[in-house]
Amino acid sequence: MAKIKLPNFNEGSLLRRTLLYVGTFVFGTLSFVAIASLIVVSVAKSILPSRDGSATADAPEDADKPAEVAAVTAKSPGGSTKTVRPRRIKAPSAPASGDEAQTN
Repeated sequence: MAKIKLPNFNEGSLLRRTLLYVGTFVFGTLSFVAIASLIVVSVAKSILPSRDGSATADAPEDADKPAEVAAVTAKSPGGSTKTVRPRRIKAPSAPASGDEAQTN
């Protein structure tokens, strides 16, 4: 059976060993922070209610929306949903004062 030979951390120059230790520490720290944050976020998402008030994140999106909002959401041919926003209508401008209107 072949033995697996791991690199010896006591070989090489002091600079090479220091860089190896620092790199290993940074990689380990980033890995730990990434895994811990994923766990915390997933637990928080399962415990806390979403912003729209639904209790679970697995609920369909259109279940809690009013009928008018659900009617505005249209399904595109690609399968994704696209929200169509109504156009804004400008309010009529204020009528001119009496002196300016009479000068014409």
